[in-house]
Amino acid sequence: MRIGILTHYDVNNQGAQLQLYASYKLLEEWGHTPVVLTYRKNYDFVPQLERRNQISWASVPYIIKHFLIEKGVRLTWHNTRKYLINKRFRERSFCYEPYCSASIDAAYVGADEVFSLELGANMMMFGHGVNTDRMIAYAPSCGQTDMERIRRFHCGELIGGGLSRFKALSARDKQTAGMIRELTGRDVELVCDPVLLYEFPLDRYKLPKGTPRKDYLVVYSYDARFTDPQEIATVKEYARKHHLLTVSPGTYHGWCDVNIACDALEWLKCIQGASMVVTDTFHGTIAAAITNRPMAIYYSKSVNSSKMLDLVDRLDLRERLMAEVSSGELERVFSKELDRSSLNDRIEEFRKRSIFYLKNALDSVV
Repeated sequence: MRIGILTHYDVNNQGAQLQLYASYKLLEEWGHTPVVLTYRKNYDFVPQLERRNQISWASVPYIIKHFLIEKGVRLTWHNTRKYLINKRFRERSFCYEPYCSASIDAAYVGADEVFSLELGANMMMFGHGVNTDRMIAYAPSCGQTDMERIRRFHCGELIGGGLSRFKALSARDKQTAGMIRELTGRDVELVCDPVLLYEFPLDRYKLPKGTPRKDYLVVYSYDARFTDPQEIATVKEYARKHHLLTVSPGTYHGWCDVNIACDALEWLKCIQGASMVVTDTFHGTIAAAITNRPMAIYYSKSVNSSKMLDLVDRLDLRERLMAEVSSGELERVFSKELDRSSLNDRIEEFRKRSIFYLKNALDSVV
C-alpha cells in the first residue's frame, strides 16, 4: 500500500527525526510505499511562536532578538547548522506530498505529540481533510494536553469525531489512552515509540564529525534546559572525576567540552559510543536504552510530561531516575550496573506486542 505518514516531520529535533525515520523504514521493509504528508502547523493558541517555527521575512526580527541577542551567536550558529543538516537528512530520506491531495491508500498518524493542543489544533492529525478514509494511529501522544485543555479550547467534537472514524487506534502512554477513551469510548492498545519498535542497523552508521576518541559522557537535553549553574558544575565535576569528556550531540550546551551538530542517525551512533548518558528527554532515554548505555534520567514535573514516567516504568528503569542533579544521585545511579539482559527482554516484549498491533492495523485498511 501507499501509506501517508502524519507526524511532526520538520521539527529541528533529533528524537522527532528518528521516530519518523523508524516509521518510514519499517513500512518500507514490510513492502509498503511510505510518503510523508506535509501540512502547515497551527499556532492559533500561541501565535507569537509562529515567527520562530515558520521561517520567513516576517520572522527575521524575532530571530535576531530571540536567538542572536538572547541566546548568543554560538548557540544560534549551532542550531542553524543543525537545521541544515536535518533538512538534508530529510531530503535524502523521505518523499513528501500534501496531506489533502496525496495519492495514498491509507494514512498513519504518529508518533510523537501529534494529539497535542499546546500551540493549536491540527485538524489533519484527527483525520479531517486527509485524502483517505483509511486512518490508523500508531503511538500518538497528547503530550501535556489534558481534558481540561480540550474543553477550554472547545476541541472535544473536533478530536472525538475524527478519532471515532479511525480504523485502528493506539497510544504511546496512559494519559493519551485515557483521553481517547473519554472522547471516543474506545479502549486502545499501548504501543512503543517507533524508535523502540524499529531495530536500527547501528553497525552501518558513522559517528558524527567531532566525536572525541577519548571516553565521553553524553549530555542530552534541550538547549533551554540544563542551565542551572549548580547542576552544570555537578555534571562537569562528575565527568572530570571519572576522566570523561562531556559531549552534547544534537543540542548546544556551551559548558560541555564538545558540541556536535549531527543528523538523527549520527546522534544515535554517538550515544552508542558513550560511556554513559545523562538526559532529561523521552527520546534520549530511548536512545540510551536501545544502545544499552548506562543512563541517569533526570525527571522534572515542570519540563517532563507523563510519557517519560510511563516509558521508565515499562522498561523498568526507575532506579535510573535522579531525584535531582547532584553528586550523590549521579554516583548512586551510575554505581549500579545496567541490567542489559533484562532491559533487552523488556524492549523485545514491548516490540513484539507493538508489531502485532501495527500489522493488524495495516490489515484493517487493506
